[in-house]
Amino acid sequence: MKILTTPMCDDVLKIAGIRDYRVVLPSEINDADGDVIITLSETEVNIDKIPIKLNSYKQLLDSIMMLCERFNTNFDCEKIEYIKNLINQNNEKKDKRKDIKVKVYANFLKDTLVDMGFNVVDEDYDYIVVADYMDVEIEDDMIVVSSHKNVSRNIIDRLNERYELLENKLCMQQ
Repeated sequence: MKILTTPMCDDVLKIAGIRDYRVVLPSEINDADGDVIITLSETEVNIDKIPIKLNSYKQLLDSIMMLCERFNTNFDCEKIEYIKNLINQNNEKKDKRKDIKVKVYANFLKDTLVDMGFNVVDEDYDYIVVADYMDVEIEDDMIVVSSHKNVSRNIIDRLNERYELLENKLCMQQ
């Protein structure tokens, strides 16, 4: 079986113990020689796809475990323990975040904010969170989060940066 993945998902396959695959750019997926692509759930492709979600620590862990089960591989124990620690640390902070009301304009960020325990609302919000690719006029109460540009290709580092940015911008100002 010829497995493909994208640069944003490469680390997940490594952590899941999948070794025989090829990384292709999203624009090359449909022209690449592959039987299946492991990529983000929102990516549209014309070949068989195994969708994964990587917007929160929990989604990362679930995606890795699903891939291990599907391909009968062994995960990187050290990385899994680290991810579990990140999940526990995040869970310990949720209670202090529940009263902060946030309006969000990107589904991937909504997943992160909900996982962090913020109160995601459409009205009467304290802050607005947007992705860097959105065409909006930046306001004082807006937090812009990098999505694909200027982010680490390492999935754990990318999530850590996102969680830390949101924690610092949303919690430290309360």
